[in-house]
Amino acid sequence: MADIWVLTQPTEGGKRRGFVRADVITSVSGDGNRVRALRSDTQGVVSLAVGVTLGGRRKSLPSGFHVHFLQTLDEVQRDNSTRARAIMARWDMDQEEWQWVVEDVEDLAPRDF
Repeated sequence: MADIWVLTQPTEGGKRRGFVRADVITSVSGDGNRVRALRSDTQGVVSLAVGVTLGGRRKSLPSGFHVHFLQTLDEVQRDNSTRARAIMARWDMDQEEWQWVVEDVEDLAPRDF
């Protein structure tokens, strides 16, 4: 099975966006503002999704969004793809909802990964 990566979001400490391997995530929690994950390799907490303000309107994360992440991760793991995958939270402008999106790493722009 190929690597699975998860996009992390900046935290209050000013860390930049980046990617973490999914296999180092040991637990996930969330609320309307943020989905957090505990890393086994550093014992640190990273943000996987953060509610944002777009056009003056707050786009909070839906209830249970962290559970949707775990379901998405499980689906990607069961897929057994030989291609490296990336999971990331995105606000879908057309559907006006938060979604977990899965993309092939090779399809991402080099600056994104």
